[in-house]
Amino acid sequence: MPFHIKPYKIVILVNYVATNPNQFFQTGFDECDGGKMANSIELKFRKIQKEFLEFLKYTKGHADTTCYNYNSDLNIWITWLTEEELDWRKCKPVDVEHFVSYLSKKGTGAHAVARKISCLSTFYKWAKRRDHVQDDPIYLIDKPKRPSRMPVWLESEEQDEFMRAMRNYDDIPETIFGRSKTSSVKIRQRYELLFELIQKSGLRISEALGLKTSDVRVVDGVAKSVRVIGKGNKERQVPLPESFGRVFSVSIADKNRDEYLFAKKPGGKPIGQHAVRAYLKKLVEKAGIDKKVTPHKLRHTYATRLLEKNVQLIDIQALLGHESIATTQIYTHAGQERLSKLVADI
Repeated sequence: MPFHIKPYKIVILVNYVATNPNQFFQTGFDECDGGKMANSIELKFRKIQKEFLEFLKYTKGHADTTCYNYNSDLNIWITWLTEEELDWRKCKPVDVEHFVSYLSKKGTGAHAVARKISCLSTFYKWAKRRDHVQDDPIYLIDKPKRPSRMPVWLESEEQDEFMRAMRNYDDIPETIFGRSKTSSVKIRQRYELLFELIQKSGLRISEALGLKTSDVRVVDGVAKSVRVIGKGNKERQVPLPESFGRVFSVSIADKNRDEYLFAKKPGGKPIGQHAVRAYLKKLVEKAGIDKKVTPHKLRHTYATRLLEKNVQLIDIQALLGHESIATTQIYTHAGQERLSKLVADI
């Protein structure tokens, strides 16, 4: 959607992930009614922006979603600069501070503000190394800190309730939107397998949906592990519990090696993340769980169960594919909160 700034001015924006890898991101210009094309400063920014995104995608190996977020944040930055009639190449730290104030007044959350400033920091460091700018306006500012968040997870009892609700098909009507109950049950079973996989492996939703049959290592009829390409294009092998491995192996036995495990139809593309979240929400409500549960919260649940079994933090880090141990340490806080509740009534 184009963002119209003022009459006769416009900034971008047509963003999409292209199917052609040589056109990963494209940015286009639009015009307001009777307006003018974006000026040469903006045009220069668009060119540099595209180079930066290609650097992130092909040199750094960042995921599509990460690159899209960087693109979105840079678009918001140049939109604000254009409105304020500022040159992105000559920005001062005070301009960045005004930008942060602008975002806060708009109601942008602290995490989102911190992400945008982190994006600009990466962009200007890169731009300075390539002599696109003389100074880095982000370097000297007091960067907003991300507020620490306690992870949300399912307790063991809630996990049991969730699994029971998922495996009970009584809520599925005989026919809905022309679809038979048999067809609806197959869809439920696909989601059931997906959600149980995340709880038994801690995969990110993008990692789980990207799995193909060839990524599963099966030995003697048991799925032993899955091969995952995670953040930063890093590969890891994630082991599976034996009991789930037997079920998982049977569920994928009829699929071709190059087929996505969670495809909408044989040979097709995997289901979308939005559909997954919507289906999960319905199941959580059905189970009577009063929490906002997302696929990532199921990943938190996996990590919490490992911590409860006294698995070492460094091993949890490896299983989850965290680059930094600091990311994994949020689960130690979860464990401490749990202990506090246990002793509260003593």
